[in-house]
Amino acid sequence: MPASAPPDAPGARERPRIVFADMDDTFLAPDKTLLPRNMAMLDRLAEEGIEFVPCTGRAWHAVPEEVRRHPATRYAIPSDGSVVIGAASEEVLLDQSLGGERALTLLSRVRGLLGRMSFEVYADGRVFTDMHGWGLIERLGLPAAQTAYMRASRTLVDGPIEEAIRAARTVERVGMCWGVTPNAHELAAAARAAVGEDPTLRHTGSNDSAIEVIDARASKGAALAWLCDSLGIPRGRSMAFGDSPNDLEMVRAAGDGVAVGNACEALVAEADHVTATNAESGFARYLEGVLG
Repeated sequence: MPASAPPDAPGARERPRIVFADMDDTFLAPDKTLLPRNMAMLDRLAEEGIEFVPCTGRAWHAVPEEVRRHPATRYAIPSDGSVVIGAASEEVLLDQSLGGERALTLLSRVRGLLGRMSFEVYADGRVFTDMHGWGLIERLGLPAAQTAYMRASRTLVDGPIEEAIRAARTVERVGMCWGVTPNAHELAAAARAAVGEDPTLRHTGSNDSAIEVIDARASKGAALAWLCDSLGIPRGRSMAFGDSPNDLEMVRAAGDGVAVGNACEALVAEADHVTATNAESGFARYLEGVLG
């Protein structure tokens, strides 16, 4: 079990030089909105010269603009660690992406399932879906906030999804979503089996209604370690916040891995500390205690 410290306990940990945070159900509120207390903490990190790095399964342009353009945010790790980018330039600094060829091969393996699930392409900082995937969003049985987010963050392609794959410069990862349906277990097993046919791929995810397919080398934790090393920041001076299974590598890699209070049991077990929930601005509360 982690050593739990009150989020406002002064001196709970050494002051970080770089802070990584998952977005959904960690930094963002449960309804996916920005919390004023967390945004105020970003202001403080910028003032004190502490790097803030969104480390998320989202595509870069699906991260709220207020976070993307914030002075504290100079680097980002989108698409589950498939790339590390410069926030302002969007230049790819570390490329461990899936690539178009493997995305097309995977698509061919799951084509028979596409009447019941979507196949989305995370490429060049955006999420691309075809007409079928777009129409499926409303029928996935997901919470209203998740449905609204998916509608707002997807780019509808005029034609088959293969065209988006072939046109992309960097295919970062793909996502397959089947939602909350009676045959979800069957679809999940079939999708995971298709990924398992290629040992250079792996799947991760934050819930049971979808999987995120990435290069086997890629993870939030590997990206965290690479960025710390590239910036000359000791990994022991890094801090990471997460809530779900796809945050495990990041929390393990950080000098101080912090689980928000609503995190899954596996992440709580791995974390060094546990803070308040995302609804209670656990990100800011913990850092307030550390920074004093």
